[in-house]
Amino acid sequence: MVNNYKSSVSFIAILLAILIVVAGCKEEQKDFKSTNTTSNSVEEPEEESKPSDKKESVRYEVISDSPVAPEKMEDIINYPAGPFVNNLFREEEDKIEIVKELEKLPNLNGTEGEEVYEAYWNTLVQMFAGDYKDPNQLIEMLKIKSFGSPEIDDPRYQFKENLNVEILLDASGSMKAQVNGKSKMELAKEAISKFTESLPSDAKIALRVYGHKGTGSDKDKELSCKANERVFGFSNYDKDKMSSTLKNIEPKGWTPVANSLQKASEDLSMYPADQNTNIIYLVSDGIETCDGDPITAAKELKESNVKPIVNVIGFDVDAAGQKQLKEVAKSADGSYANVYNLDGLTNEFDRAKEIAEKWESWRTKALGDNLTRKVLNTSDIFQFAADWGSTNLEETNNLRGSLLYLKKNERVTGEAFNYLNEKVDERRKNILGMKKVFEEDMHNLNEANFEEMNQIINEKYNTNKE
Repeated sequence: MVNNYKSSVSFIAILLAILIVVAGCKEEQKDFKSTNTTSNSVEEPEEESKPSDKKESVRYEVISDSPVAPEKMEDIINYPAGPFVNNLFREEEDKIEIVKELEKLPNLNGTEGEEVYEAYWNTLVQMFAGDYKDPNQLIEMLKIKSFGSPEIDDPRYQFKENLNVEILLDASGSMKAQVNGKSKMELAKEAISKFTESLPSDAKIALRVYGHKGTGSDKDKELSCKANERVFGFSNYDKDKMSSTLKNIEPKGWTPVANSLQKASEDLSMYPADQNTNIIYLVSDGIETCDGDPITAAKELKESNVKPIVNVIGFDVDAAGQKQLKEVAKSADGSYANVYNLDGLTNEFDRAKEIAEKWESWRTKALGDNLTRKVLNTSDIFQFAADWGSTNLEETNNLRGSLLYLKKNERVTGEAFNYLNEKVDERRKNILGMKKVFEEDMHNLNEANFEEMNQIINEKYNTNKE
């Protein structure tokens, strides 16, 4: 009995010892798992995002998608003009519209950090970015001023027996939009009327409208996209006929830009470039909406036998419209300009008017030796530089006015305000520095011949790189 009792005690003691060791091993294993992160360890479920983190993410969502504000000349020129480029913060009516957008931005108290400040800055620049003209536009100005000069190799700008001008007018529904109390269509009609009336009596004129049937609804898309009609010419100017033609055009439907370029090529096919100076004006306030490819159509137009001088006018267009229309102009080896009012439209049409006047003088043998011999005269250079300066001044005033408003209303305070205010100063100094260098370069090159100037500008200020 004693032996059995001793055996039982010994067994129990051994069992307890084993249990203690096992428990200790399990505790060590638990501690090991909590500190070891080897590939063989079992991953613990990730902790769910805190409600505060989600709230912060939503708070900054409105400023998260803005493109990075440009700093190099090429990027500044190619950056789309902002939706408020034609608004002035100091004007009460414009200020109301700007403030509506500013109120959508998150509050900053100066503790958010540089990443948030940069996103905020990118958003402000996207709103107010100026429309900075491409230095390569000076080449187009030169060609116009020196139209007919033997210095120009481009055959499109050499004197020909005939002058033909075709205007392609966007009559989509968006042309109903108001600009300074009048619709875009009304302003376009007014500019076209003045321009066509100013052309030489021997010039042939055509007007083609597109998107002028149906509505902007999906059910009318096919009808509207097929609406592409030459409503005037080719013929000499007739005031009564042009007036009645313009009067009957009403903005209605979609925007078949590509088809209008293809039709223009057909219209001008009877006027080959070897005997004709052909000019096309494309006026649009938006992108292609009829599934066409206007960039390819523009390239085909350039390569056709009519080889027209193509001028693309973006009438108060958004960023997407600016980008596509610039590509259209580039593919046609033409020029692009943003305009926002009647004066802008008139100025662009005046470029062709200057060609027409030189052509008419040549036809009547009155031109003599008055062809422009300099690449650019001093007034042209000052005007181009002044445009950069005024564009930057308005942009800077809008940025500063907006920041002061946000500070006054305690929407942006502390270090956040200081950071953004410094960014405004840096951008202004950067752009004005570019303007100064460019202006000096142009003055130094003013005596060069056309081909030399063309080469130098394209090498140093080539903003149309692929």
